[in-house]
Amino acid sequence: MWIGVLADTSGGIHPGVLDLFDGMDFIVHCGRIGSPDVLNELSNISPISGVLGMGDAPEDFPFEAVFAKEMGGVLVMAVHDVGNPNEPRPVIQELVEDREPKVVLFGRPAEAFSATLDDRLWFGPGSASASHPSPSVGIVEIDGASLRSEIILLKDL
Repeated sequence: MWIGVLADTSGGIHPGVLDLFDGMDFIVHCGRIGSPDVLNELSNISPISGVLGMGDAPEDFPFEAVFAKEMGGVLVMAVHDVGNPNEPRPVIQELVEDREPKVVLFGRPAEAFSATLDDRLWFGPGSASASHPSPSVGIVEIDGASLRSEIILLKDL
């Protein structure tokens, strides 16, 4: 299963992201969407869900603060802000301990991050915003018990 992951679109989407995510099994937006148009564009190429981020009004987006779904046989969870992924905020740590996901996706911090910690993939795609110094998105592949992730810099698309 292939999952396109992005965050911090702030109302716009790099055209290369649409090509990159075309054919993904699912897309997860990790918050700071900015405009319903972003979700409309992405939903034309793949099923999408995600979480609300800073400035995302609940009445504008069909998301909540936490997303969790079994994908490819593993539980995938998304939140907007984990704090430091190496030492998550206590509320996030409790959530992870309670739900036991194999994959934790997040939008904050806005720098790209991918690491396996305690047998769990922690993955932040970085910021997709054009105003970010190195805008990026990510891909997570789930193949049974095998997890693979990749950060893609938008300047390379």
